[in-house]
Amino acid sequence: MTLLATCLLAGNALWAEPTSNFAQGAALLGRGAPFTAVRVLRLALAEGDSRAHFALAQAYFVLNQHRFFREEIAEAKRNQPSDAEPYYVEGRFLFQNESKFDAAATQFQKALFRDPNHIKALCYLGISLMNMQEPVEAEAHLLKAVEQIAQQKSSFYLPFQTLALLYIQQDQLEKAAAAVDRAVALAPQVALNQFLLGKIAWARNSPAGAIPALQAAIALDDAFLEARYLLARILKSQGKTAEGERQLAQFKALKEIYGVASRQ
Repeated sequence: MTLLATCLLAGNALWAEPTSNFAQGAALLGRGAPFTAVRVLRLALAEGDSRAHFALAQAYFVLNQHRFFREEIAEAKRNQPSDAEPYYVEGRFLFQNESKFDAAATQFQKALFRDPNHIKALCYLGISLMNMQEPVEAEAHLLKAVEQIAQQKSSFYLPFQTLALLYIQQDQLEKAAAAVDRAVALAPQVALNQFLLGKIAWARNSPAGAIPALQAAIALDDAFLEARYLLARILKSQGKTAEGERQLAQFKALKEIYGVASRQ
C-alpha cells in the first residue's frame, strides 16, 4: 500500500459491511489495489451507494487521475456536506498535485470548520501557510496540531517535523531541537527526521550528536544526498579525513545518478 493511500484512509470509519461492493472496494483500496477498487466501487455506485464517491475520489488521487478525482470529490462533498474528510482530501490534492497552496489552505479551513480538531488538516494548513510565506499563522496552526496529538494520543509526527523546519529557518535552534526530538521519538524510521536531528545538532556545535543521526538517516535512505554531504563536511572537520572523503565520493556518485533534489 502506498504512503499516500495509507494517509488518506487512516481513521476513515466508513469501511464496514464486508459483503457489500462498497466495503469490498474500500478494502481493496486500503490494501493498495486502487485499480481493482475502482471497478468494485463503480458497482457500488450503480447500486446507489453514494458513499462510493469519496472512496473513488481517494482511489483516483492515488492513481493521479485528476479529472476523475475532481468529479468524485465534488460528488462526495455534495453527499457529505458536514464531513471534514472530503475537504481535507481535496486540500491534499491541491497541495500535492498542483502546488496551489492558497486554494489548498481554503479547503483545509473548510475541513476545520467542520472538525476543528482535525490534526492533519491543521498540519497541512500550517504547511500551506509556510509555503505562502505566513510563518506566524503557520506556527499557530502547527502548534494546534501538536496540542491535538497530545489530546488524541496520536503518533502523527509531521507537525513536529514541520515545526523543526520552520524554527531552523528562523534560527530558533532550541525550539527546533525540541520539535525534532519529538518527531524522532514518534517516527525514528523517517530519514528526514534523523537528518534534521543531525543538522540541528551540528548547528548547535555538537558533532557527537550530529554524526550518528546523519549516519542513521543514510542507513534509512542510502540516496539521501544532503545527509551524505553534511556528514562528509562534519567528519572532515573532526579530523576524520579518509572517512569524510569516502562519504564525499559517494555523494558525488549519487549526485550523478539522482541530481540535487532537496527533501526540505
